[in-house]
Amino acid sequence: MIEKNNNILATSATSPSSNKTGTLVEIPKLDTIPIIFIPGIMGSNLRNKKSKEPVWRIGNYAGAAKTVYNQSQKLPAQLQRELDAEETEVDPTGDLYIDPRAKVTTEEAKKRLWGTVHWESYGPTLMFFEGALANIRFEATEKNWLESRRAYQLVTQDDKYTPDWLSLLGANEKQTWHPQTRFESIDKTDIEKLKKFNFPVYALGYNWLQSNALSADDLVKTMKSIKAKYGKNFHKFIVITHSMGGLVGRSLSTKMGEDIAGIIHGVMPSVGAPAVYRRLVAGSIEGSGVKDVLAGLVLGKNTEHVTAVLSNSQGGLELLPSKDYRIIKKDKTTTPFWLSLRGTDEKGTIHVVNLPKADPYKEIYKAHNVWWEMVKDELINPLDRKYPRKTARENFEFLIDGVQKFHKSIATHYHPHTYVHFGADPKNLTYGTLHWSLDRPLTGLNQSQLQTLPRVNGQEIENKNNQVLAQMKQIKDKKERKEYLDKNFIPNNGFRYIRLASGKYGKFTISNKNLYGDGTVPFFSGVAPISPTKHNGIKQVFQMEGFDHQGSYGDLHVRRSVLYSIVKIIKDNNIQPRNR
Repeated sequence: MIEKNNNILATSATSPSSNKTGTLVEIPKLDTIPIIFIPGIMGSNLRNKKSKEPVWRIGNYAGAAKTVYNQSQKLPAQLQRELDAEETEVDPTGDLYIDPRAKVTTEEAKKRLWGTVHWESYGPTLMFFEGALANIRFEATEKNWLESRRAYQLVTQDDKYTPDWLSLLGANEKQTWHPQTRFESIDKTDIEKLKKFNFPVYALGYNWLQSNALSADDLVKTMKSIKAKYGKNFHKFIVITHSMGGLVGRSLSTKMGEDIAGIIHGVMPSVGAPAVYRRLVAGSIEGSGVKDVLAGLVLGKNTEHVTAVLSNSQGGLELLPSKDYRIIKKDKTTTPFWLSLRGTDEKGTIHVVNLPKADPYKEIYKAHNVWWEMVKDELINPLDRKYPRKTARENFEFLIDGVQKFHKSIATHYHPHTYVHFGADPKNLTYGTLHWSLDRPLTGLNQSQLQTLPRVNGQEIENKNNQVLAQMKQIKDKKERKEYLDKNFIPNNGFRYIRLASGKYGKFTISNKNLYGDGTVPFFSGVAPISPTKHNGIKQVFQMEGFDHQGSYGDLHVRRSVLYSIVKIIKDNNIQPRNR
């Protein structure tokens, strides 16, 4: 370990003087390029500012089941109280499971702030890059444990396995990356150059409830202290991001870009994702599989739970599709319409309203007292909190104004040395567009009427369901009770109701996943750095398959593409060691 005065500190276990076995001390290089890893939304541990009690710390491995259960039992008001941007801060005391063979001790990992992120999601990735960058070699051995789990199995079972660094020199590996711009190869000399540098890996969690711009400000302070630690041996940072961390990273590069050599963005929702709108209207359970249900219970099992947190969280709302979100058609032309309202008249004619025409913030996010509104007033403030502004609705719209401002601040900004990888896998569908569909034809329906059909508010639905539950109790037969409940109870998640002239309710249903991606970020957003327009600073974009959103950095080929990107960033910046 390098101290502030450039002294090298090492520790060793004591032994009897009769033991003549020496201790191997690896001397780190003085020239330092810190690696900064920025996680995705909900990947940072949070705690209450005053009590220091954890309010968001997802369990690891077997302990995750306890988190799922605890989260599923919380009422919306409790979630609103606990997950308040003003009352929370990053919690650096998260669990660490450092492998004893790693190139970093538990104590050093704490200093590198690894405890600020969810270990099961990011710990193995941090250890991989720490080990790979400290041990650059081209031969394979059975001790090649720091490679991904799959890679380690291949080392021991498949004599055709190619080590990570060696794989970067061949043609086979890059074929799995699917580069979208002209690919520039690297050679062994480019890789060997990295041996002259020290690459300490840091994990910088952030408060994902607040604006990503504020999180970037927080990271600037931390990174300045890291820079000061290494003094004259500091060269520049290399930043690696996951998911929403990419938005933080882009904002960060506008504030201290001169100290950053390059940024590598992984599965970044570059222009947002319609999934955020859908979770607000339908909850976060997006499938019937065990994994889908468990993830949904943690993120918010229904619209009441999600709205209580997200409608009060500018950071989460900044994941909504920006003004630049575009649907790419087969003929390569684009359209801004990612939300549509669909209904049929008595003649069978289908009427469609496509949104947004120009301004999603006003047309969709602030849409009020319409049946398809993103956020219902009655769900914003279950805690009945007193806001600085007059009403909960006004506070929400104030946050949307902030979202628009943030989107504009990073719309065309990418660091001059930016490398991107994203998922475009037919096996991992996402919400590329969303559609509301009416369950019955309506006489005289037209486009204008479709937008303004009389909505049924939450109180009406609650009253109706209370009547249904009261009637159900009068039915003695269990089977008949269930049939009555299934037929008459009005579910909330993924449905919106309109009042018909007959007094009955018409039902609109939100659509399901329809576009390839990584299960969360749709292709349209992943490819946005180069399509429809290639932005300045984009050096390469890799369009990849074989992983889901959360597990992207556990993928062997993703990790290798990052190693390639690091080599290229150092080469492109012509970073030279000062200590020979």
